[in-house]
Amino acid sequence: MLIADLDEHAALLDRLEALEAYDIMDSPSEPEFDGIVQIATALCKAPVALISLVDAERQWFKARVGFSPSETPLSQSVCRHALASSDLLIIPDLKDDPRTRDNTLVTGEPFIRFYAGAPLITPDNITIGSLCVIDSVPRPHGLDNEQREGLRALAGQVIALFEARRLSQRKDDLFRRQKSLTSHMRAAANETLAAQEAGGVGTFEVDIETGQAKTSPAFCRIFHLPVAPIYPSSLFEGMVVESDRGLQSSDLGRREATDSLDVEYRINTDVGIRWISRTASFVHDESGRPIKMIGAVKDVTVIKRAAARVQALLDLGDRLNHLTDTESMAMAAADLMAKALDATRAGFGIVNLADETVLMQPEWTAPGVLSLSGRHHFRDYGSFINDLRLGNPVVIPDVTQDPRTRDNAQALLDLDIRVLVNVPIMDQGRFNLVVFAHHTHPYAWSTEELAFLRSFGDRIQAAIARVHAEAEQMVLQRELGHRLKNTLAMVQAIASQTLRPVKERNHVDAFERRLHALSTAHEILLERNWSSAPVSNVVEKTLDRLSVRERIDIVGDPIMLGPKGTLSLSLVLHELATNAIKYGSLSNTTGRVAINWHVEGEGDLSSFNFSWQESGGPQVAEPQANGFGSKLIRMGLAGTGGVNVRYEPSGFVAQMHASLPQLQQADI
Repeated sequence: MLIADLDEHAALLDRLEALEAYDIMDSPSEPEFDGIVQIATALCKAPVALISLVDAERQWFKARVGFSPSETPLSQSVCRHALASSDLLIIPDLKDDPRTRDNTLVTGEPFIRFYAGAPLITPDNITIGSLCVIDSVPRPHGLDNEQREGLRALAGQVIALFEARRLSQRKDDLFRRQKSLTSHMRAAANETLAAQEAGGVGTFEVDIETGQAKTSPAFCRIFHLPVAPIYPSSLFEGMVVESDRGLQSSDLGRREATDSLDVEYRINTDVGIRWISRTASFVHDESGRPIKMIGAVKDVTVIKRAAARVQALLDLGDRLNHLTDTESMAMAAADLMAKALDATRAGFGIVNLADETVLMQPEWTAPGVLSLSGRHHFRDYGSFINDLRLGNPVVIPDVTQDPRTRDNAQALLDLDIRVLVNVPIMDQGRFNLVVFAHHTHPYAWSTEELAFLRSFGDRIQAAIARVHAEAEQMVLQRELGHRLKNTLAMVQAIASQTLRPVKERNHVDAFERRLHALSTAHEILLERNWSSAPVSNVVEKTLDRLSVRERIDIVGDPIMLGPKGTLSLSLVLHELATNAIKYGSLSNTTGRVAINWHVEGEGDLSSFNFSWQESGGPQVAEPQANGFGSKLIRMGLAGTGGVNVRYEPSGFVAQMHASLPQLQQADI
């Protein structure tokens, strides 16, 4: 066997071992991973995104968007080519690349053409797959820098979530072992102490009667305390963040023989808030009374923050979709961002570069921390505005030490700002929005957290731009509606003057009424930005114009029609009602009309069924000659489907049906 083959075989064994350790293959769908591929498609503007894991014979997708199969054989895998790379693999045109041009997914359905994949690399430097985006058209320029960095960051989040799952499984195993410990547990703990220290796991043993806790050196380091063999357990309980104290209950005397503890909570330390995972079980005397609590702790801050950042990005989109003003958007986003970063204050400010001021929007603050809402001058707090102007993030671990802020440090300390991060958000090269987060304690910012802050700012800016665009569109729609009304009124005036010599006034009157019906349909569509209209609105407003609504019974499903269907239904309704007023059930004082509509079938085969049935009117008979109105009725809805017209003893009946997808089309 060649050396290259040996290396490939060894890499395969390492990959299979890593996948087995994660126990992730063929696992059910999980929202955390589904959210990552959703973010990847939005970030890279690609229809397909996959979290692909490669084993010996196949590639399996932990999460996918825009791709139906849950796995494919290795012969169809593009991701396997990414296994040998430590960075992004980007193939602008799969059809031109010798590695992929014969791939059946390229030559046949779904005819993929572009691929970009970030390798999923474990902490042990083993590549197990990739987070990739796929497009059906070539991309000669691949991805821009922001998309590349974003895809790398999301791949890191995937591995962080994998590690979190593995840690959870390890905790479960640890619990099972602890429950089965007997009098030999102390000896076994001594044998494993070295391994626990190496793995960053601290151990403790609490004497319930005295409240004294024996702690390992790793335990003290996790709680950022001087190493000591014994501490009062009340000290650790007092460090727990107040809102989490219910999770870290110290009611030890009521523990039963089967009780155990498996909790995660936050603690306050001299380096800020940390996340702790704790597992414990109880030792009981012969009477079943608990006498000791023995367990282990681990600092899981990095994992918790990584998961919180992913969840915050997912939640942000949901919140912004329902908000329509800058202030509420900033507040919602700041709340999510602060919780993801364990900040004391976080929010957004709108920048005025001309006078170097920032209008701070209402932000999220921790209890007891004052708000900065209002206008501030950047220069009052230092010279970091110079970096922000250039689009550079400002990260200041200690405002008293950094040369940009130390001369103004007291002004910042008075605002409870010891550590600050400002991330400028640029719009067409201009600095107009700043994302900020503050801490009162030292805080080590990671590259992933800075990317997270920038992503938050970008999304807020995009949402604000969307709200402004929608407002401008509404103004434009109103103006168009006003002009359309004027145009129709002018057409009607011209027609009235032009047709004044015509002696058969019934034709002129019919023409003017049809213009009114057309105007009504346009008004309904303009109310919904010319996109769609409810059938009930079309029926109600058309009949209201003719002053016959109180004599008509209306029943129908909640159905939306497109512009084409709306205009057609409005004109048909106008002709039916006009005929009923002239000749049918609405020509006397007792007659009525029953209108009904419903949908039959599903999807592309669904049919819209409309019924008009008159009763209580004079005897009706089929006319000898058909005018334009009768022809319009017999054409049906949008000139499609079918029409059944009957002149029954009880009254006139018209039944119509047409393809619902055609009636819902946006085109006229």
